[in-house]
Amino acid sequence: MDTRCLLCILLVLATTDTIGAAKILAITPIGGTSHWNVMSSVLEVLLNRGHSITVVSPFPRKIPHENYTQIDLSKLVPIAIASPWETVVGVYKPPMRCLKFLNDVQQHTCHTAFNHSELQLALHTQHYDLVITELLASRCDLYLASHLGIPHVAIMSSQMLTWYHDSFGSPSNPSYITTLNSRYPKPETFVQRFWNFVDYVTICIYFKYIDSGATAMGRRYFGNDRPHAEALLRNVSMVFLNTHSNFDLSKPLVTNFKEIGGIHLKPPKPLPTDLQEVIDNSEHGVIYFSLGSVVKMEDLPITIQQGLKEGFGELSQTVLWKLESDRPIVELPKNVITRKWFPQSDILRHPNVKVFITHGGNSGVIEATSAGIPVLGFPIFFDQPRNLELFKYWGSGLFVDYNNFTKEDFVYKIKRILSDQRFKDSAVNLSQRFHDRPLNPKDTVAYWIEYVLRHDGAHHLKSEAVNTKWYQYFSLDFFVIAFVVIISLLYFFYNVISIILK
Repeated sequence: MDTRCLLCILLVLATTDTIGAAKILAITPIGGTSHWNVMSSVLEVLLNRGHSITVVSPFPRKIPHENYTQIDLSKLVPIAIASPWETVVGVYKPPMRCLKFLNDVQQHTCHTAFNHSELQLALHTQHYDLVITELLASRCDLYLASHLGIPHVAIMSSQMLTWYHDSFGSPSNPSYITTLNSRYPKPETFVQRFWNFVDYVTICIYFKYIDSGATAMGRRYFGNDRPHAEALLRNVSMVFLNTHSNFDLSKPLVTNFKEIGGIHLKPPKPLPTDLQEVIDNSEHGVIYFSLGSVVKMEDLPITIQQGLKEGFGELSQTVLWKLESDRPIVELPKNVITRKWFPQSDILRHPNVKVFITHGGNSGVIEATSAGIPVLGFPIFFDQPRNLELFKYWGSGLFVDYNNFTKEDFVYKIKRILSDQRFKDSAVNLSQRFHDRPLNPKDTVAYWIEYVLRHDGAHHLKSEAVNTKWYQYFSLDFFVIAFVVIISLLYFFYNVISIILK
């Protein structure tokens, strides 16, 4: 055999680590594109490392891979896209209703998956080394790893969800760590700290209440001897967070939490020729506007639609408007170009794009941070207000409130970002910090998942807080004993002094 050919084969074997290839079972909890982007990026890393993966998902793989087995749920679970405005503000926005909605969706996914003949066959005939799930709003899918008796790695497609903090022994003091649906990055005033505390306690208790069905579901499908869902949550080996402390305010993380914000980012690709020409030839630059895939733009209140259209018409910049609609906009300004889809990440990297107007979804937030582009936020629900407040906190963005939307305020804030170089400088500084880390997200995932596999779950990384009873964690037993001792001593001295005085 040719020496160079032999060296190439050895190099491929060394880089893909096929000798230690593992069999991995993964399941995604919701038909949400932004969630799947994170999960699929993690799985792609593992495929490239030579591991074999079975995936339960409503997103079929477009390009077949010999090590990738798909259990397709696309016709069995709903895909979250282009929801009516009434659903967005009535169901997704209120924290409790949103959590209940997500819990219902995830439990439906679990029920559908556990009943699926292909998954049942795989569980009975295949050997797996690891289970990967996404932590969202139910603990029902934790029973897969418990049933198989193998390590479990979890992914979070956002920052750490408030209702999961304590289950991992992760410090979550509401005096300085805001809840996910907070409208400020840090509670500064007494009133903010008070409501942050109330929100923290309420959402955590409510989650335990609505997810009581997770344990019942696990025992129904995998046996009555299965542990409570909370115990399984505490047994998760590793949690990957789709964020980074150089953007989200720094907070203490337990050792088995790893930040992988930006894992979904792909290498830059050339823009379509017509789009490249438009952006290159825009004398005053380009503004990119998108409200993601969940909000149906044509269902926005008419006053907001009209204000957006008229406001864009007052700008000298070219506006690229991602608009999921089959109906053309009447009297669309000449400087506005609408399409159902744009290559967002590649557009944001173009130096002639000046401002990104976004709803503040986690994927778009990371793409803007990575590209170093100023942001005008249009937050609507869930973690979006807090995400966009972080841009304001770092000086790289502003936001408008749709409840009090006016064309004048909208245009004023766009022009302010365009005219004040400090917004761009802050965005570039934020981008530099975001990219300055010892390992990129893909290498972080590869190393730590294989670390979990090498060390039989790597349970030694978990905080000892997960094995500490709640009254011991808060030292309540100590305080009770100390209180009893002090009261007893006071009572004793009181009696002694009473006797002496007599």
